[in-house]
Amino acid sequence: MAVAAAIVALASGCAPPPPPPVDPPVDLIVCPDAASGQVQVAVVVQGGPPTSPPVVCVVVAAGSSGLDALAARAQRIGATAPRLGFGDAFVCGIDGSPAAPACADDGPDGFSYWSYWTADPTGWTAASIGAGDRIVEQGSVDAWVFGTWDFTTTFPAPPTLPPDFADLTD
Repeated sequence: MAVAAAIVALASGCAPPPPPPVDPPVDLIVCPDAASGQVQVAVVVQGGPPTSPPVVCVVVAAGSSGLDALAARAQRIGATAPRLGFGDAFVCGIDGSPAAPACADDGPDGFSYWSYWTADPTGWTAASIGAGDRIVEQGSVDAWVFGTWDFTTTFPAPPTLPPDFADLTD
């Protein structure tokens, strides 16, 4: 029916109406409002696919883990959920990178994996516990950096973005 209307419109010299404008993409660094019992968390991802947004602010239930915040990030941007391995104790893939089944691969240049970082007022710290055990709080900043390190000459480096929630989400 729509095709027939378009043909009639063209035949009569009238162009069909333009499609409605597409809403602009959600500004992912601006945090959605948090309701009672929820917290806002900035999640930083570096070293993934070039289309991965470097900062996404998410809202999760109070008492949620760093893995919950990472999963909320994937949901907010419409990406593949984080891929876990080694009994769900290790993040193997973020935004589909690296492709399955790769997980903490040991190659000729070292181990390739997602390193996990947390932020505090003094800077970035390599996480001392896994993301599944870390409870995020209001204004937490979690970061994931993908790279390859041999732990003799190369080591995981912290994210290059500022570790401050307000700086990341303004």
